[in-house]
Amino acid sequence: MKNLSTKAIILGHKNIGENDKFIFLYTEEFGKLRVVAKGARKITSKFTGHLETLNICNISLYFGPKTTILRETETIRCSLRSHQNLEKIKSALQIAEITEQVLFERQSLQNLLALLEHSIIQLESSDKPGLISIAYLIKLLDLMGILPDLSQTKTSLKEKYQKFFQYVQTHPLAELTNIALSPTEEKDLKFILQGIIEKETEHKVSSFF
Repeated sequence: MKNLSTKAIILGHKNIGENDKFIFLYTEEFGKLRVVAKGARKITSKFTGHLETLNICNISLYFGPKTTILRETETIRCSLRSHQNLEKIKSALQIAEITEQVLFERQSLQNLLALLEHSIIQLESSDKPGLISIAYLIKLLDLMGILPDLSQTKTSLKEKYQKFFQYVQTHPLAELTNIALSPTEEKDLKFILQGIIEKETEHKVSSFF
């Protein structure tokens, strides 16, 4: 049993009981965690406004024998509150939900916290939210080690998509803004990513696409 503070990104939440919530979050030190925020559903809760999806926070945790409790949270950056663009909101939720789904409890990936932060920043400023979410998912699968090496694997994937995957893997998000994807290309790439995720992780993610 111990108290620890860390930086975290909120990946989602689920109501429990009358007043509490499970909060799903990602931290560099502890990986993905499911914690309990007691009283978070009360109007007067100290957590009000701090637990929105993709918020970047400083948090204090109590690691009990059975449950991890969220004790305090301080928001560093709010990601969705100011968005009016539905495509940006959809892309942001997709990033958060798939990250929460494909990682197991306490799984930690080197540089994932930084990738999440950079993706949030790019989503806020970009007029291509679909491109950002697709690029994030490619980089996430690459970090997890489950993205096929298309240069070494026999595939029926169109050459332009193979080049796109390879380019995204080797370039930062900020350098992808000049890429233009048609609605059909976005749809194709999401279908490809869906297939990889469902094959390699056994998670059904069709509802996200």
